[in-house]
Amino acid sequence: MNKLIHCLARLLMALAGLALMLMMLHVTLDVAGKYLYKRPVPGTAEVVAAYYMISVVFLPLACIELDGRSIVVEMLYDRLPGQWQKPLDFIASVISLAFFAFLTWLGIGLAQEAWQVQEYVDGLWRIVVWPSRFLIPIGMGAATLALLLRLVQQLRPGHGSQACASQPSGRKTAQ
Repeated sequence: MNKLIHCLARLLMALAGLALMLMMLHVTLDVAGKYLYKRPVPGTAEVVAAYYMISVVFLPLACIELDGRSIVVEMLYDRLPGQWQKPLDFIASVISLAFFAFLTWLGIGLAQEAWQVQEYVDGLWRIVVWPSRFLIPIGMGAATLALLLRLVQQLRPGHGSQACASQPSGRKTAQ
């Protein structure tokens, strides 16, 4: 299961990277078309908002969680003794797991609703957006699995995770 979650996280990160590159290409073509040929690419803003941005934001969440690179505020945490930090890490992981699980559940309902009504956005062209609504629960669900794995690993003494990056996981402190 551990390997499967790591592979899923890496795949979703790669898809997010691909979406980012496609977004850059799409927007560049739109701007070039607008200013060089007075013909922008129709529907660029809609596709960027409905597909690319959602992919770039939500698909990498599992990798971020597995690497322990989510945004944290450590005003007091760094000053606490080590025996207090581990329980706080565990509590933070439990809260994060509940949050991501709830958003996954909510996202599935919204995606199903969008699918049932065949949601689209009207612009110059009609852009079908219901498939992109499934990207949110996919990213959130993968992050939920990553957090579940992290919780299991936190319960094992001396066990860490390096899923997506070559750098060590965990909290970083300023030197």
